[in-house]
Amino acid sequence: MESSLEDRYREHREKVQADRLALEKELISCGGEDVLLTKQRRDVLLLQPSDLLLQLRKGELSAVTVLQSYQSKALDLARSFNCITEFIPDAKAWAEALDKLAQDERRALHGLPVSVKDCIMVKGLDCTLGLLKKVGQPAPVDADVVTVLKELGAVPFVKTNASQLCISIGCSNPLWGAARHPLNAARTPGGSSGGEGVLISGGGSVLGIGTDLGGSIRLPASWCGVVGIKPTAKRMSRRGLVGALRPIGIFGTWGLMGKDGAFVAEATKAIFSAADFHACDPEVPPLSWNDSVYLSKMALRVGWFDSISLFPSTPGVKRAVAQAVAAFEALGHEVVAFPEQNWIEGLDICVQLLFADQGKFVDLLLDGETVDEELLWYKSFAAVPPDQTEDRCPELQRQFGSVAVQHSFCTLSSCTDLWKKMIERSVFVNTFYQNWKSNGLDLLLCPVYPSPAPKTEQVGMINFSMMLTAIFNVMDYPAAAVPVTRQTQEEELNIANYSCTDKIHDLIKQNGRDAVGLPLGVQLVALPYGEELLCRAIAELSNSLKYKY
Repeated sequence: MESSLEDRYREHREKVQADRLALEKELISCGGEDVLLTKQRRDVLLLQPSDLLLQLRKGELSAVTVLQSYQSKALDLARSFNCITEFIPDAKAWAEALDKLAQDERRALHGLPVSVKDCIMVKGLDCTLGLLKKVGQPAPVDADVVTVLKELGAVPFVKTNASQLCISIGCSNPLWGAARHPLNAARTPGGSSGGEGVLISGGGSVLGIGTDLGGSIRLPASWCGVVGIKPTAKRMSRRGLVGALRPIGIFGTWGLMGKDGAFVAEATKAIFSAADFHACDPEVPPLSWNDSVYLSKMALRVGWFDSISLFPSTPGVKRAVAQAVAAFEALGHEVVAFPEQNWIEGLDICVQLLFADQGKFVDLLLDGETVDEELLWYKSFAAVPPDQTEDRCPELQRQFGSVAVQHSFCTLSSCTDLWKKMIERSVFVNTFYQNWKSNGLDLLLCPVYPSPAPKTEQVGMINFSMMLTAIFNVMDYPAAAVPVTRQTQEEELNIANYSCTDKIHDLIKQNGRDAVGLPLGVQLVALPYGEELLCRAIAELSNSLKYKY
């Protein structure tokens, strides 16, 4: 009798669990204390990233010792939070080879353990996207960014959980199960790079690689209280990133995540300084890292806003922006209000380009699979033909509210329609740029999302509310999430005054309740190819705020 789909999912997880138990047994055996997290390993985990890297370069710590410390912590966190998928078998051999190098042969990230999101290719391992059909299809090569990290001396050691097909702001899939928020089990850690957010927040990884097509690095970074950067897509090679969506006019990227903002900035610098992405991909411009911009102390002009009319921010998010504004002012930068933009037009362009194929490619991938509940919004709207939207409106409006219905249907029915929408995109991007220049901005400061981490059961209803991250993928502006503060009891009380005119607003309001202690971050944005300026700002703001983990 053929086993059911659920049985096959379970069998896969049991095999992976057996591999984890074997690794755990090995780590306990070589640790010398009959426990997984020995005192030596706990001491390693307490080191700040810069101190850890310094000791690795000097040979005061071996790459193998550091690797085993982070493998042990990742195993420990996985039990509670389901944040990883599988360990990389070759990691120990890579670490052993690094330990044999002379000190003058050691590179910028020598011996540093790095976690890798499920959808990024590591030779010999699957990129599952949370699908059973992708199991047993090992990547033939490393993604270019993984190659560069290994050349810099980093040790990719574990792959992390993500949402099904990497198209949700949550982190659940039928193959691996749901990753859980590190502080509140009722909340999503965010997605789709949620496994990275959880693992890094819990101290199980110093540095992680995620991907971001609409906020998939910045949302989990903000909701888990870590730093995450989405660089300019056209500045990097994206070979080896596996995804379900290939929209024209929206730019997905890889990017780094970590607790220490200055360290994330330095690691980003190391990659862009060392990598010749133009040699990997001739469409990438031969652009070198500009250290003079990164190290400059010149005062910046920073525009800011704390809410948009379409998705108003909760009180805690506004306070986080205000604290970041005050921090930049204290650093000597000029801070000015940035006027409301035509975000509704931006949301329309984003949705139209995401849904341009009416979900056909996603349907092919999901054929024969269990569809995760987090994909409810996508599955409800993407496949509705333009001539049937009027018939579906009443039903979907009752379920999702009027804002979703007004802005979630695809109206494109031909290549001509798509070309016209791309022209609209170009006009929108140019208008935004002109507004940026007319305000004399170097940098923009704004919310990542209008509330703290959403409740898990709401994710399928609110995926379209990621406007403030997705718009910078549409325009291909580099952007980052930086943790600022945590929700307070006072904000729990003030949420009562949050105005609701639609179901989405009611859901956002609910997410502002029972959220005391949850992280609140802000988003920093620079002009395209402005990673040097963005990384400078990340480091300055992080060092100024000193977010408490």
